[in-house]
Amino acid sequence: MSSKPVLFSHIYILMSNTYTTYTIAGKVDGFGSQYQAIMSGIAYCKFYNYNYIHTPFKRLSHSVNFKSLNNFIGIPIVLNQNEIKIDITEPFSNEVHYSENPSIYYTKELIEILKKYYYSTPKPQIQNPDIAIHIRRGDVSINKYQGRYNPNSYYNKIIHFLNTTYPQFNITIFSEGSLVDFEDIIGKNLSFKLNENIEETFHSLVSAKVLITARSSFSYSAALLNSNEIYYLDFWHKPLNNWKNIKDYID
Repeated sequence: MSSKPVLFSHIYILMSNTYTTYTIAGKVDGFGSQYQAIMSGIAYCKFYNYNYIHTPFKRLSHSVNFKSLNNFIGIPIVLNQNEIKIDITEPFSNEVHYSENPSIYYTKELIEILKKYYYSTPKPQIQNPDIAIHIRRGDVSINKYQGRYNPNSYYNKIIHFLNTTYPQFNITIFSEGSLVDFEDIIGKNLSFKLNENIEETFHSLVSAKVLITARSSFSYSAALLNSNEIYYLDFWHKPLNNWKNIKDYID
């Protein structure tokens, strides 16, 4: 067989048994976590010159429509996938996920590949937010998954910084729950979008002029696709080199 790469729907399959085939499969949690896992696998394969064979979502938690989201992320499936022997199957690339310097893997070239996939399918019509803040709530609270939780008082510090640094920008908070849960959050030019459609919410984070991530794979994945300014909250998934750590800008 030839060892030259052959293009199948934007994915290069190196047609030789000397190349390792690799896929991401087996996770059963939420969209953000599974999408980030797929991204980590593509980045891992790009770094090691492996053949990434895409396995689509089979199940997503919270009763989310996985078929729609398979189309939403735009990563194509190889036509003869069932005939390809997969050498390595992992739920995520541990090496990429927990790297102290993920920019080694998420290079500009790799991110452009991810963006090409993402924008290859239709996206919701939204009004691009100036500043998008993702606040992780829902299944996260002061009593549950505390490592992912930041209190509203912490976000007041962030909003004060944003109002001062970007006085003309509107700020939209994307989260779950009700307005009562956020009644102690104060600031100028502030609005909320709660419990919104997952595709609209995610694309809003991708499209924002300024994105403030949560301790969440949902907004981390969006940040990887966002070409603008990213402020990152400390998390076990480390930031890219061009992201700013929000703790450096608030008291």
